[in-house]
Amino acid sequence: MARTSTRDGGHDETSSAAGSAESDGPMDRVASLGKDIGAYIRQQRNHAKISLRQLSKLAGVSNPYLSQIERGLRKPSAEILQQIAKGLRISAEALYVQAGILDRPVGGPVVDAVRADASLTERQKQVLLDVYESFLRENQGMEAAGEQRPDRKHKE
Repeated sequence: MARTSTRDGGHDETSSAAGSAESDGPMDRVASLGKDIGAYIRQQRNHAKISLRQLSKLAGVSNPYLSQIERGLRKPSAEILQQIAKGLRISAEALYVQAGILDRPVGGPVVDAVRADASLTERQKQVLLDVYESFLRENQGMEAAGEQRPDRKHKE
């Protein structure tokens, strides 16, 4: 794995095909993650209705480099992902998860939907998730104490 500098000050990790006769090995998974993060960034950019050039300016990442990331040709560093997240107005954590830098947080489809909603600010997302998690904790506490939640009481 070689680490090279990019024009925008970030680093990019590339792998050489030499000596890698193994298919679906770690390097193949890394290549797949590069394509996945690129597709995710493109999806988020399209959802936000901004052009590649606009995102390039917002994120402070060169247009050609951003294009290569979206096409899965380059794997961006955590710093570049953070800049892209800022330009897209999404959490850097969401990009880190997609890139395989962080483990996917537990939470299921509700948490994923809130995190993916580009129409919400980061603060709004966090408030929603905090309220949601507090409800889950409250319900788990009631179930652990043997109480029924008010919405699950049997009417007689």
